[in-house]
Amino acid sequence: MRTFTSLSLAAAVLPLSSAYPWALNIANGEGNAAEISATVTSTLSKRADGGTCPVHLLRKGAAPYSDVYPSKYTGAKNGLPGTGRGGVLVPAKGDTAHAYVKPSASDVRGPCPGLNTLANHNFISHDGQTTFTEMVDAAQNVYNWKYDLATFVATVGVAQDGDPLTQTMSIGCAGGLPKSGTGLQTHNKFEVDASLARTDYALSPTGDAYTVNGTLFGEMIDTCADQKFSLECMAKYNQQRFNESLNTNGQFFNGPFTFFVLGTSLLPMDSFANFKSGTGNPTVSDMAAFWGVSQQSDGSWKYNRNEKLPQDWYNRPEALSLPFIADQVFEQYGLYPTYLGGNTGEPNTFVGLNYPGFIEDGTLQDASPNGIICLLYQTVAIGVPTSLLQTLAQVSPALDFLQSKLNSGFTANFGCKTGQNA
Repeated sequence: MRTFTSLSLAAAVLPLSSAYPWALNIANGEGNAAEISATVTSTLSKRADGGTCPVHLLRKGAAPYSDVYPSKYTGAKNGLPGTGRGGVLVPAKGDTAHAYVKPSASDVRGPCPGLNTLANHNFISHDGQTTFTEMVDAAQNVYNWKYDLATFVATVGVAQDGDPLTQTMSIGCAGGLPKSGTGLQTHNKFEVDASLARTDYALSPTGDAYTVNGTLFGEMIDTCADQKFSLECMAKYNQQRFNESLNTNGQFFNGPFTFFVLGTSLLPMDSFANFKSGTGNPTVSDMAAFWGVSQQSDGSWKYNRNEKLPQDWYNRPEALSLPFIADQVFEQYGLYPTYLGGNTGEPNTFVGLNYPGFIEDGTLQDASPNGIICLLYQTVAIGVPTSLLQTLAQVSPALDFLQSKLNSGFTANFGCKTGQNA
């Protein structure tokens, strides 16, 4: 067993060329993405999980926000900015429309505890088929995310895992969306290896990387509960999960979207903590509620699919912004830097990824908060590497959608080059 090491992909790829004929092109930043996707028989192909994804051709839709409670949330509606004033009880007293409702077998749930919780409270559609507007409103009203962060996450989610034409997205499996390869549980987009509390895709016999793994959840609790899920401790836990995947998963891939993992590891401290006292206090019981797990008599944890807002839960008083999160992710990365790349079929065979202009031999060329944000933007706008040997071609509707939602803000606030020729 070992921790990660760096190798030059260009140097390492030659002996692999017989098994992976397109690896040299990717190492050199060349090759046609569509051709690669069509030709390479990827070991990351989705396997049947023993069930059928529920199909919802007609969305139920989120419960509407009542005008009785305009001051109880941020007032965000119709995908527009709210006030950013939080520190309030959620759901508001008397707001029965957003009380917890247990999901049925036909309701889609996926790998994001925050979205699963929103669905179970009808802040987004209870069936799991949500929209850009629902997510932007709910992120502001429930978690008090600032408009820039809410729109960034919702935009990237729809562009990557949804249908940009209808601005819809499934929070789990595809569930009837017309675009193939969609749904938040699609591997190596939002759902990635070495996640906080879910099994790596290739390590599950059924490809289940979306159900909470009670053992991993327990590891997170044991590692960081006493430290209130601090940034430093969660960064250490991320490093631990990286090395676990490196040492056990021959198909382990740590791509650009790993920075979303760093972002999600901040959820306990930034978004899930109870701010009733004015200061965030993330407790084990609150984390168990958001992740939908219950502790067994032997001390182990078991997933119960009942993600919910804790009782008497107050959201953060100050809106959480994208630049603030970028600074936190950068700080985490600085504490425990990991290379971008992956194993080549066996554990501990890690080679670094090259992504022209951003990543060289697995190392960020601009390791700054702005550099991380711009990398995430560009990987969606131009093409996201989903394995060492494969990229996904971006269709124009996704690119057009992304640019229509984010371009002006990213140019002004982060200095990102936008557009296909960036």
